[in-house]
Amino acid sequence: YGNFRQIHKNKNYSEMLREWTKEFGKTYGYFEGHLPVIVTSDLEFIQEVFIKQSTNFSARKKANLNRKENDPSSNLFTSTKSRWKRMRMIMNPTFSSAKLRELGPILVNCADRLIDVLNKEGDAEINVSQYFKRFTMDSIWNCAFGVDINMQYEKENLYFKKCEEIFLRTLELSFVEILGVLFHEFKELILEYLIIIMSILAKFIDPKKLIPFIWLNEKVQEIVEIREKDKSIKRKDYIQLLIDSRLEDCSIDLFENKKFLSSLEIKANLILFMLAGYETTSTALSYSSHVLATHPDEQLRLHDEISSVFGNDLSLINSDSVQELKYLDWFVKEVLRYYPIGNSVVARRCTKKTTIKGIDIPVDTPIAVDVMSIHFDADLWGPQDPNEFYPPRHEVKRNPLAFMAFGNGPRNCIGMKFALIELKIALVKLIMSYEILPAANKSKELQYEEGVVRFPKNGVKIFLKKRIQ
Repeated sequence: YGNFRQIHKNKNYSEMLREWTKEFGKTYGYFEGHLPVIVTSDLEFIQEVFIKQSTNFSARKKANLNRKENDPSSNLFTSTKSRWKRMRMIMNPTFSSAKLRELGPILVNCADRLIDVLNKEGDAEINVSQYFKRFTMDSIWNCAFGVDINMQYEKENLYFKKCEEIFLRTLELSFVEILGVLFHEFKELILEYLIIIMSILAKFIDPKKLIPFIWLNEKVQEIVEIREKDKSIKRKDYIQLLIDSRLEDCSIDLFENKKFLSSLEIKANLILFMLAGYETTSTALSYSSHVLATHPDEQLRLHDEISSVFGNDLSLINSDSVQELKYLDWFVKEVLRYYPIGNSVVARRCTKKTTIKGIDIPVDTPIAVDVMSIHFDADLWGPQDPNEFYPPRHEVKRNPLAFMAFGNGPRNCIGMKFALIELKIALVKLIMSYEILPAANKSKELQYEEGVVRFPKNGVKIFLKKRIQ
């Protein structure tokens, strides 16, 4: 196993790297099985990997099980080189300022539903994390697919349950994933055989009892087929953009740099958008609510700023107007600095042998970034103590590589702008509707757990007290 068992057993990957950095310095290595992984918090090293030599690191770190590079179902996250460039070029317009302006009313509507659902609880102590999960999934389905599946109001919603099951499975290693770690040279082959076996079993099993990912895959396929058949449905959403770029599968070269996607790539990227935007944004909202409850001065300052811009007219809230809230912007960035979320995916894989700062890096070597050490480095985030939550530190111009919440370089998170607007709209609605107070007998310190995402282990409990409008 190398050091892999140690990391997985701990279930706090980020803190483990941070401890190793204290012991071994800014750049060192560990083993996943017999695969060496380089870890760094050296910004000069990171600049080489993520920016200056990004063409030599044009792939993500492989998962425990990984698709082949020429797999027809690869998505933006798993694809490499020219295939990744083609996909990114097609998808970039979805996240432009103009497109986000169109999606703004949908996000506002989803945030209004969140407040409506919370209002039904009355003045109450709640674990707010589950509500945020339903809100983010509701936003994704409406914005990406143009489909309203009643995610927030329906307690036993099957779509929500399946997505939650997929997330929970990332916390535990299956037997085949262990094989992928032990025999990393064969992880693509192992996954290929697993998919074949699951596809065969799916023919004999009730669809609702399928492995959640396969169930979700089928549902997305159904939505794509409906949209392709009914030409009268022409919404300006993510799925339409991808369908419009579709080319008949028989005529596409996966590695040609042309503005076309295959039908399998469309489905793969829709699922990626759904899963990547679900737990990350909801976790950021959970952390934000914890800060608001434990830092009443921050909550008051945000409430004052929002009131000064909107007054009592919350109809003015949209994707543009929330960008005018300077302190809210600092607050969100400070939440993401203090509670970084997707740390395990801030990594690259060497695709062409190279040397950085005297270290020879062979092809296929992963480079993982120790995000926590960077985000709490006093030299990067001073003079205010980085262990203190202090939004105004973002007023000062910093080294852009000191903030790794969305990665960096050409392969940074494509949905960053969408996530930030979604976060800000939800927070504005929440702060203007409620006074957010600490739960009774609740410690200020959160307990963490980490799979793909670093999240509060038991959710976040707060007391919501309705504001008198």
